[in-house]
Amino acid sequence: MTTIAKAEYLSQRLEENQGNPLIEAIPGRLSPNRLIDAVARLPDFNPAQRDWHDHERELITKRLERCVIPLSVYQDVYATMYTTLIAGYQDRNPLRPATEQWLYGVTQNVQINSKTTADSILITGLSGAGKSTLINSILSCFPQVIEHESYNDEPYIQKQVVYLKIEIPPDAVRKALCLSFFSALDEALETNYYVQYSNSRKGISELETAIHQICASHCVGMIIIDEFQNLNVAKAGGDEVILQFFDSITNNAKIPIIKVGTPAALRLFSAKFRSGRRAGSAGFYELGQLKNDEQDWKTLVRAVWTFQWVKNPKRLDQKLENTLYELSQGIPFCLFKLMQLANLEAISSGVESISASTLRGVYKQHFGLLRHALSALRKGNPRQYEDLLPVSVWLEGGSSSVPIGHLINLAKTEEFRGEAAKMVKNHVDDAIAEAGLSASQKRQLFKIKENLETKLAEGKGAEFLGGEAE
Repeated sequence: MTTIAKAEYLSQRLEENQGNPLIEAIPGRLSPNRLIDAVARLPDFNPAQRDWHDHERELITKRLERCVIPLSVYQDVYATMYTTLIAGYQDRNPLRPATEQWLYGVTQNVQINSKTTADSILITGLSGAGKSTLINSILSCFPQVIEHESYNDEPYIQKQVVYLKIEIPPDAVRKALCLSFFSALDEALETNYYVQYSNSRKGISELETAIHQICASHCVGMIIIDEFQNLNVAKAGGDEVILQFFDSITNNAKIPIIKVGTPAALRLFSAKFRSGRRAGSAGFYELGQLKNDEQDWKTLVRAVWTFQWVKNPKRLDQKLENTLYELSQGIPFCLFKLMQLANLEAISSGVESISASTLRGVYKQHFGLLRHALSALRKGNPRQYEDLLPVSVWLEGGSSSVPIGHLINLAKTEEFRGEAAKMVKNHVDDAIAEAGLSASQKRQLFKIKENLETKLAEGKGAEFLGGEAE
């Protein structure tokens, strides 16, 4: 649902922000405590509800599916998004002649020389770690559209789109991505760009130009690309073409982009992210597996345990906390699901309390295929589940042997074909070029590269093995 606000201008202390209606209309930055209040979504819970009828209590457990408990990363991401949004508007002051010249160049598809470009943010994490919840919660702190009527007693009519969130459809190619832009704009502004361009015979380059023009005209502040993993890179023309698509938005339209997706998707682009600049120049955040000794896990599990709608609630002890971690592996979605199902089981069975055996029982009965992935995490061997591999395996350089070890083990144990073999070779090239490697690691990586090149030259993606680990 689009949130619309009338422009209320806040005075700015920074000289570069002064006299810019697009910046002055952005609500003030929230303090840490106010941010928590703004994004937290706790179930409406009262101990008296434990005496309600069974069917009412069973239904009320659904509230856990909409629960948001902000973790420490929320503060960091909000601060970076806020700063990036403001910085993105600094060189787009609509009242300055230079901005008018730049906007004319964009609308006429004429290149105007400019030294400025917008930043980008990369947010990734395991499936179920709460990436979309994080983004949606933070975006709720901003109005999506700000309506301007006058500024400094002069008419200024403008609908400013503070953010545009695009969810990439499954198996998307570039045209589908372009149409998703138009659809998101239509939803925010009640326009008909989607109909206009979906029925046209315009080529991809013309659609991309239209995106630059329309986004610049509507003063789009930042673009969030969610479900990045749905891009079909091969059908879209390859990773370089996709990167150029996003680069053109940050360079030509000067709009910051926030890319959100799983590590399995983002690693496809890692060969082009060598310095990290194209991945997330303003920030990189990974929502990983929470550890059972970190404060975020303790905050989460203690809050969730409060929501027991059973008649005989138990106090959270170390055994129960250990069981919750063992079964959920620190994945927030799994923790919430486990507690919801445990409530349901305890109510429907008449046991009316949640024990370690209750938790194990619902885990075994209802978690289905999730159990295999969680078991892989538990054993520290999630290689067959790409969405569970930390993105640092693909993006980190430096002397850490963990990412290199993952890459070597992956190359030694998995079968790659076609484009997959080519992508792994790109990862190997990056590792050889950037990482501080031991002599043993170098030998293994060069051996893997040699085998890959042989297979690619033969036009085969046959199984290959790296050298033995030393």
